[in-house]
Amino acid sequence: MAEIADATEFGPAIMSDVVWAELGAGSETENDLEQVYGFVAIRREAFPFPAAYPAGEAYCFYRQRGGRRERMLPDFLIGAHALVGGHCLLKRDPARYRNYFPGLKIVTSEGTA
Repeated sequence: MAEIADATEFGPAIMSDVVWAELGAGSETENDLEQVYGFVAIRREAFPFPAAYPAGEAYCFYRQRGGRRERMLPDFLIGAHALVGGHCLLKRDPARYRNYFPGLKIVTSEGTA
């Protein structure tokens, strides 16, 4: 949680509907989820249509490299959204995103990657 607050020095905290859905899978109610993330002002932003193609490209690359999942992974939607929106992405392990979105700015606990 501290990483989210620290990352706001790079810009506003933006949460897409895809991220909210992933977080919601581990919460009892949406109100619980809002209380957990209520300590930082989060701007909600819907998945932009221009991010759909780069997400599909990343998924195709994943499959070509031997990825077994036959459905779109949320990580590709999240990464493409951040890339197209010009946002930094907060991740603990940026390796996967770096492989599929080389131009994406990634913020880790160590700083910007």
